[in-house]
Amino acid sequence: MIQMLKKFYPSVRTLPSNTSNLPLDYTWFQTEQGEVVGIHQNELTEKDQALLSAFLTKYHVNLPLQTEREKLWRKRLGEDDKKRLEEINSPFRFVYFQIRQGHVEPDIFKTTIQEFFTGPISILWHNEYAGILVEEEISQLEESLSYAQISDTLMSELYIKTAFYIGPFLNSLKDIVTYSNILSEQAPSSFQSHDSPVVTFIEDYPFRLIKNLNKQKKIQLSSWILKEFTEDKEALQTIQIFIESNLNLTEASKKLYMHRNSIQYRLDKFHESTGIDVKQFEQAITVYLAILANMHKTE
Repeated sequence: MIQMLKKFYPSVRTLPSNTSNLPLDYTWFQTEQGEVVGIHQNELTEKDQALLSAFLTKYHVNLPLQTEREKLWRKRLGEDDKKRLEEINSPFRFVYFQIRQGHVEPDIFKTTIQEFFTGPISILWHNEYAGILVEEEISQLEESLSYAQISDTLMSELYIKTAFYIGPFLNSLKDIVTYSNILSEQAPSSFQSHDSPVVTFIEDYPFRLIKNLNKQKKIQLSSWILKEFTEDKEALQTIQIFIESNLNLTEASKKLYMHRNSIQYRLDKFHESTGIDVKQFEQAITVYLAILANMHKTE
């Protein structure tokens, strides 16, 4: 492969073992055999880049070499849905991750994250601090582990601040490119909307719905539903936590460090003033959306 490339690109060189002083004017590619080669950018036109990308994988020098499984997932994401013939027999999901820049080297992160899974985990890097974990049957989370626990462990033991955006499980490769693009687009902004370092697509969609409303409709929704409570931050926080606690007073009281009776008093006060009973599921949904609208009404 290298000898063939040299016929067209005389500057071709292999990746040296010491990458600390690599020339900045080279573009690097990984072959199917796992070799990493660089070509001087003066020899690469846009057409050359497109042609080489058809049978080589663009390689970021500071990222770990791709495994065969990772190459397969890259290939799947590069295929046209209409032309894809391959089927998959087991469920999988994508989990977008984001590492605080400068906190850890990609190869160390990959080695560390692998410890939480039952088998080899595929990582599709976007850059040195973000990418997608491919969770499938051969690489599931260890039993009883959660991404929240992973995030806590990485932070407490290694001081690595990581955020995860968890997508749904899929049983087909159909629309996989759209799936990947949506997660990669939504995840960074969702991390700014949520306090938690772990966000699921289910938790995120109410925020998405509200953000799609214009400013006037957000103000309208919050004022119609919340009335004079739009400025009562303590009451709204209590109601929000109560709803997020599955309308369970005991669970909400633990999260808020408040007595059940104090929470019940605020819920009753809201009911008396607005006529809305947040203990009723259908009404709670609307109130929750109104609280989100009130939080983002200036955006």
